[in-house]
Amino acid sequence: MKTKNPFVKMSISCLLHLIVIILFFVSLLQSTMVFAQKNSGTLKIGVYDSRVVVFAYSRSVMFRERMKKMGQQSDSANKASDTVKIRELSIQAISFQHLLHLMVFGSGSIATITDLVKEHFPDVAKNAGVSMIVSKFELAYKDPSTEIIDLTDQISQLFKPTENIDKMVAEIEKTAPVPLDDLTIEEDMLDGYCKRFGKK
Repeated sequence: MKTKNPFVKMSISCLLHLIVIILFFVSLLQSTMVFAQKNSGTLKIGVYDSRVVVFAYSRSVMFRERMKKMGQQSDSANKASDTVKIRELSIQAISFQHLLHLMVFGSGSIATITDLVKEHFPDVAKNAGVSMIVSKFELAYKDPSTEIIDLTDQISQLFKPTENIDKMVAEIEKTAPVPLDDLTIEEDMLDGYCKRFGKK
């Protein structure tokens, strides 16, 4: 009858433990390398000229529908001689016009406009290979190693402008945004409101 050698049994056990430890460290090394490779790539940020995007929106069916709705509300209030509603709509119209000026001529936030097409942003980002998309006027700082990709045209086209906007876009892009402090509500709009409602 053969007896099992305890030394051999112990050696096999140690060998198995050693193999498990080696496999663990190999797996850890591979994971570290994959992580390093993923994080060694350049961070890419997509940016857009918010003025151009809003201009594209202003030439879209979406914008025309909004203007149409505002006009219908105003007509209804006038026909009903609803002074309170007329005043409310007048203030809304002045405010909206002012906001458009801040966005088209200045660097005002266009979050309410981009919200209209935000469901398409993941596809735009994926196609451009960027990790985020932000207005170039709101990108306060970027690391020198960060790659910036201009997505102004791609985002503008999400609004499907109904006319060729290339010429106007070129004009917008070659000028600096007007400081927001300089974009006040137009006096003639306020004068018209005051005359209509007897305000001084």
